[in-house]
Amino acid sequence: MSVFVPPSELRTYLKTGQVDGFAVAELDLSPLIERTSRADPLACMVRPNTLEPLSHIPESWWHIQDIQSAPLPFIVTKVRDAVEDLVRRETAQAGEKLQAMREEVEATVDRKAVLDDEYRRIEVEIGQRTDRIAALEAEFAQRTSTLQNKFGELESFFRERGERMVALNLVDRADIEKVLPSQTTFDARNGYHFGKELEGSLERLASYIQAFLWRKGVLFTRAQLLDFITLLRTNDLIVLAGDSGSGKTSLVKSFAQAVGGRCTVVPVKPNWTGSDDLLGYYNPIERRYHPSQFLLALLEAAREPQIPHFICLDEMNLARVEYYFADFLSLLETRSQAPWIHLYSSTEERQAIVDNKIFLTLEEEARKRAGLGDDASFCEILMNDQANLELRRLAGFQEADTLLNYHAKIRRSLSGMIDIPAGFRFPENVWIIGAINVDETTHYLSPKILDRAHVMRFRNPVLMDWDEVESELQAFDLDLQLPMNILSTDIGSRAEYPAFDQSDAQVKLLISLSRDYLDPLGIEFGMRAIRQSLNYILKAAEAGIGTIAALNNVVVHKILPKIILDVEKASSNGQKRRDLLIGLRDSLAQTLVQLDRSQVTESAVESLDELISRSESNNGIANFWTR
Repeated sequence: MSVFVPPSELRTYLKTGQVDGFAVAELDLSPLIERTSRADPLACMVRPNTLEPLSHIPESWWHIQDIQSAPLPFIVTKVRDAVEDLVRRETAQAGEKLQAMREEVEATVDRKAVLDDEYRRIEVEIGQRTDRIAALEAEFAQRTSTLQNKFGELESFFRERGERMVALNLVDRADIEKVLPSQTTFDARNGYHFGKELEGSLERLASYIQAFLWRKGVLFTRAQLLDFITLLRTNDLIVLAGDSGSGKTSLVKSFAQAVGGRCTVVPVKPNWTGSDDLLGYYNPIERRYHPSQFLLALLEAAREPQIPHFICLDEMNLARVEYYFADFLSLLETRSQAPWIHLYSSTEERQAIVDNKIFLTLEEEARKRAGLGDDASFCEILMNDQANLELRRLAGFQEADTLLNYHAKIRRSLSGMIDIPAGFRFPENVWIIGAINVDETTHYLSPKILDRAHVMRFRNPVLMDWDEVESELQAFDLDLQLPMNILSTDIGSRAEYPAFDQSDAQVKLLISLSRDYLDPLGIEFGMRAIRQSLNYILKAAEAGIGTIAALNNVVVHKILPKIILDVEKASSNGQKRRDLLIGLRDSLAQTLVQLDRSQVTESAVESLDELISRSESNNGIANFWTR
């Protein structure tokens, strides 16, 4: 017997959500024509509005009998068998799920036991380390207190002795303050605070500096400023190269003004040949050091450790840089800590201290014998016959002018020692920038200098698209006449270069450039240069410069400045140098295909194209520095 379910009844039934299972309905015989067409005389159809899920077996069904009126409840039995079969299948499935859940629970219990053991171990370790930290904090507090007490006692002693030295006219009061500077860290600079106003964002800092300088009529692109900030954060030597008047020195001075820093421009002389020209020299006859402007700038920076100081060596290549700057450049290679700058023998310093100590002891004894007070000045001692006589007798002098000369000698020694110590740590708030022109009056930078420096090239600012730069300007709800003051730590401190990891993608790229193109061309690009490049890429990412743009800048700063060669000659691998340069150009074009020009000052590929093209009209000489 077949049963027809009208579509409307089926849709109503499906809305109940009972897709699986049994259903119950009242039936009517189908029309004769339907039964005839289906060859089923018992074909039925569902009576409207009677189809519904079979949720339970009605008790009235137990009394339904088959067509022979047998007592067996035929329909109920069939339904029960179907239900029991469904229950068995669902029970089996539930049993399997239950077993899986039991296994999962057991595994979870095992993991929990392991985690509990690990937690207890960590808890014990934390407790031990907490106790250790507490002990170290207590020890640190005790040592700090002891040191503070000792420092206080030492400061009192120095001030007491210092006052006596001032009274004796051995030193000035300003010299005492240099030895014992104020411990206050109050920032008295006028302007905004970088961390507060710009939340430490280097990208926004570059935009603010651009707007600040634009208001003063100084024009730099945002890419230039971001590149310069990134170069500063590498703590390497920076060389600004370009024609006279292209804005090299102006960038350093303007940048320092915009960030509340200090800028010292040191003109390099053509006759500089050694480190004495850079730092000054010691005169043993006068027992005094004669400092240079460069050294005075370093010492001034040391007295303001929070404020960034920028020293610009103007016309850096008027003299050979490797002559007067090589020793200092070697010092700057120390990355783990600030390098020590040695100026003169510490024996001279110790001798001045000993002479002063002896003189103070002798004058104190002379005063006691003459009955003078502790505040007696040197003039009062000289004018007091007994004190004068006692001091000359104790010192072994016979004439008054000898005593005056000895006093003057000690004063010169102490004053010189206070102003210029025998040595000091290179201040971590100092950045050295060289500005160079390349013409017939200057020297090329040697490979030693280029290998340790980053070269940032400047074009003629007259050729700049001023409208494009103006479109970059961002609006700030701030007074653009005030600087955005930064601390030296905002730029960053010296640290080791990133490790040389051959599996790193950037390292692989730089190695391939060195192996396939640079080395055959005779251009050195070794491990130091690669690690410096990685450091720049890392700092560039922190400044919002993309990886591709950073790689472009590495090529412009570290590789292109080393290209001075005859492209018509064969390279070390037998290839023509011109072909190698073209291969380098094509390799870079493929690597930098997605370069965002707005993030860079110049394209390394376009610069290589220009360099190769210039070589054709320069007797085959490819020179980065010529035009």
